[in-house]
Amino acid sequence: MAAKTAKTAQAETTADELHPCECAAYDALPADLTETDLETGDYEVFTTGCVATTKRQFAPGHDAKLKSFLIKHGAAGHDVRRNEGGVATSASAEQHAARYAFGHMVAAGVKRAEIKAAEKAERAAARAARKAAPKAKAPKKVTAKVGRATFTGHMDGDHFVYEVKGKERRTLKFQPAA
Repeated sequence: MAAKTAKTAQAETTADELHPCECAAYDALPADLTETDLETGDYEVFTTGCVATTKRQFAPGHDAKLKSFLIKHGAAGHDVRRNEGGVATSASAEQHAARYAFGHMVAAGVKRAEIKAAEKAERAAARAARKAAPKAKAPKKVTAKVGRATFTGHMDGDHFVYEVKGKERRTLKFQPAA
């Protein structure tokens, strides 16, 4: 067997060492932070919640965890940061995802989520408009005798409107009995 070089031995020892999962390096801040919020520290920091260590770049399944995190916070318009060595780099979710093989999926997912949110807002606005619009009252049901038969219908002005065999009929002028 060939002797190991110093470089090969160093690569093997670094590959065997555990380090934090890549998804743990990301967090997101609300985009609408003010100077006062930053000074007081009164804001929420969203993280992936990952505490896993691994010999690889991602712990098993954590590439999908990071992908969903980037889609969710990219669509919400949050400021996504990558922390590396105590330095936080801010960029859009799509820009951060571009460094990984799933970057195109994040860009498509953010776009799809934004379209879905716009459609949801349209439906809510239409629902609110329907709710605010005045409702047309259903005509009050009236029973009247026409000739020898009694019919149920409604009043349209001073005409009694009723149906006979599925066809609408009207009286010429309705005069209530005295």
